[in-house]
Amino acid sequence: MNVTRASNLMMPRPSGACMQQLRTSMKAFAGSGHPLSDCLSEESWPGRQAVHCIYSVGFQHLKDLKDLNSVEKPLAWRFIAGGHKKMKTAAACWSTHESSGRAKLVCALQAPEMAEILANAELLNNLSELSDHSSHQYELRVLRIPALYLEAFWLKSQSTQTPDWIVPYGLVPDGSDSIKLGAGIRLIKNKAYGVSDFLEIIRNAAHQKSARAKVALTRRKQAGRTQAKQAPSHS
Repeated sequence: MNVTRASNLMMPRPSGACMQQLRTSMKAFAGSGHPLSDCLSEESWPGRQAVHCIYSVGFQHLKDLKDLNSVEKPLAWRFIAGGHKKMKTAAACWSTHESSGRAKLVCALQAPEMAEILANAELLNNLSELSDHSSHQYELRVLRIPALYLEAFWLKSQSTQTPDWIVPYGLVPDGSDSIKLGAGIRLIKNKAYGVSDFLEIIRNAAHQKSARAKVALTRRKQAGRTQAKQAPSHS
């Protein structure tokens, strides 16, 4: 059973042909009876599960990103399978997106972080931006920003008259309710941000990170020149 059940939130899934390829690969890898094999084989699998289409933004693109209209090419699918809410770990696997030519499994793991993502996905059911506007339709995506170690749920509006929402959930928590982006910049975990507000925060974090990297590079160069001057001459 998918943990996200909001009636106005669409959960895309791979095509039928893609799912068949993934089922075959997962059964060969994990065997029948494994939660991932079972949840890939049956949408009605009674355990807690989630299917997410992942989109990624690179660092150079991020620094000048004004909106998300250009982030339209999906990167991968992620499947998470777990048991009841009290279980501390969950299993997950990633596959290439069929738009890349052929869907195939690329990795799998079982970890507490996957159980936490399931819990965060379930909290979307209580999000007021969804429940208070049941006529507004959204598509659930995951937005991944590797340079900032950040992942967020992207509620992609299906209408040009309704804004998107971004709900960050990880990956570097700072206490129970915030996520560190560096240089004292934080996002509130599981809070819905408008796209413009969200992008302003992460652009700021990206520029701060770039500035720190330039300072560190300058210092390494200076240290290298100092060492070269101090090195004994063998002439």
